[in-house]
Amino acid sequence: MRSGRPRLEVHQFLPSLGWRDAVGTHTLEMRRALARAGIKGGIYAEEMHGEFFRTAAPPDAYPGLRSARGGGNVLVYQASTGSHGVVEMLAGRPEPLAVYYHNVTPARFFEPYVPAAALNLRWGREELKVLAPHVRVAMANSEYSAAELRELGVEDVRVVPPYLPPTVDAAPNADHAAWLRRTKRGIDVLAVGRVVPHKGHLHLLRAFAALRAAVDPAARLFVVGAWGPEDYMRAIFRLREQLGAEQVVFTGSVSEAGLAAHYQEADVFLSMSEHEGFGLPLVEAMRKDRPVVAYAGGAVGETLGGAGVLVETLDPPTVAEVVGRVAADPGLRATIVAGQRRRVEELDRLPRDAEVVRAAGDAAA
Repeated sequence: MRSGRPRLEVHQFLPSLGWRDAVGTHTLEMRRALARAGIKGGIYAEEMHGEFFRTAAPPDAYPGLRSARGGGNVLVYQASTGSHGVVEMLAGRPEPLAVYYHNVTPARFFEPYVPAAALNLRWGREELKVLAPHVRVAMANSEYSAAELRELGVEDVRVVPPYLPPTVDAAPNADHAAWLRRTKRGIDVLAVGRVVPHKGHLHLLRAFAALRAAVDPAARLFVVGAWGPEDYMRAIFRLREQLGAEQVVFTGSVSEAGLAAHYQEADVFLSMSEHEGFGLPLVEAMRKDRPVVAYAGGAVGETLGGAGVLVETLDPPTVAEVVGRVAADPGLRATIVAGQRRRVEELDRLPRDAEVVRAAGDAAA
């Protein structure tokens, strides 16, 4: 007859399990880390990409719902947006609760373009207040995010930077790389990531226009990433026309080989994002040895960890001057890239697995 405490299981819940997004990558890697430590558990998502139909299940499939005690389970909520009921369910469960906070984008960025999305984000922050009194252990992707949880009264908050998505290791598309080189006449600036309101694309366009006006009339800007809300895209293209910035190319989503070609041929990676819980595109750019110039929005400075070039202003001429100097000075670029390599090595060495397993055990204790 078996005795003692039930074997620990850790079950993760989230509003949406997306394909190759930061939250989805982190959730899957957390489960792998726990499995390597002999801890089983499922993933339960209100919405999920079709690729995950065999990997995850809806929240009402969680087997613990059939028990009033929850056995030896620990529940983990991956918080990044508003949910459609899973937070209410978790707050009412008897199992120990942990949270990993990816940060919730402030609603104000989306209000002018997608009111419904803004409402969901506002709701996500309200749900954090609901969960806070029930959380035994919290993990956050940065000190920036951890501070928000502490303000809500969560006492045990640990900074565990997110698992990094697989690097773009495809060989650069030779034809596209050749075209980029053949048509290049000046500085090529690269920005990568979803085209959504808090990523600062309007500031990006203004800085690029200043770069062309004051530094290099032949400069080009490539914005690689899935297009966002229609009204936001309309505002972007309207500003591009007003600025006469015809050398700005919004590529939409591209293949890994196409993205690798852009990384290979770009002179500077520029981020004007105004809000980041942790800036994963910055890490990818550092891996690809592209000198990074980034506005200090949210946890951007924390992500860079002293690497790259952090700018404290959105002022277009100032940003343009910095980009121009980095692009024109090979010695400066080499120094920046060397610092970025050290930062990436530091991020790769972080003991994420051990921290995740420790947090699960402490939540269960």
